[in-house]
Amino acid sequence: MNDFVQGLIDDLDKTTELGFAEALLIAIANLKNDQGLLLNIKLSDDFNQQIDFAKQIARMMTKEKNL
Repeated sequence: MNDFVQGLIDDLDKTTELGFAEALLIAIANLKNDQGLLLNIKLSDDFNQQIDFAKQIARMMTKEKNL
């Protein structure tokens, strides 16, 4: 991951659902294979559903309830 992307993730508050979800989506969007090529990994083909899935994961990871 390049310094710019890492800086974006580092500046987010990953203790909240929204911050963790945003960091997760940024990290997923910047995954690279062993040849350094970006992978096209998505949680869903629908962008809104992808955000919802990231929020669900974040909620589980941060143990926040009913936000």
